[in-house]
Amino acid sequence: MHEMVEYIHRYYQNEQINAFLSIAIGTVILLSSFILSPFFENEGLVKGLSYAFNVGGLFFLIAGVIVAVGNRGQMTEIRNSAQTNVELHKSEIARMSLVMKSSYRSALILFSTLIFGGLVLALSVSSDFWKGIGLGLLIVGTTGHAIEAFSMWKSKRYQQELNSIKF
Repeated sequence: MHEMVEYIHRYYQNEQINAFLSIAIGTVILLSSFILSPFFENEGLVKGLSYAFNVGGLFFLIAGVIVAVGNRGQMTEIRNSAQTNVELHKSEIARMSLVMKSSYRSALILFSTLIFGGLVLALSVSSDFWKGIGLGLLIVGTTGHAIEAFSMWKSKRYQQELNSIKF
């Protein structure tokens, strides 16, 4: 197996960890919503929080599954690649540059918007239901930022490692 294939394979293994983390967080958020709802069904704040948790939990769960399945396919494709170390290195540098510029930017915009919207709702409306929605958006957005920050940190380290490799 090529040396470059090993580097790429390790990166995708790390991304798998992030995918499973997202699946776990989505599951916990969904379960907390389902557990809280029956006990506080007449409380507007909890009802709003549950709605936001249902959507946010599903988002993390589905995104994690998509990333996990996609990474598994990418790992197989790279392992079966006939490219040389030099070709793989060039294509991986280009791919990571795109990931760092577009994917993370989109996620940061999404989660920042959720935090901002959550703050506006939580602080400006009088309805407990909408305050609950706002609080849920705030929690989901903050959780998303934490997951993305961890993933971005690992990807930057990988990108630096890629840039230091000479073939």
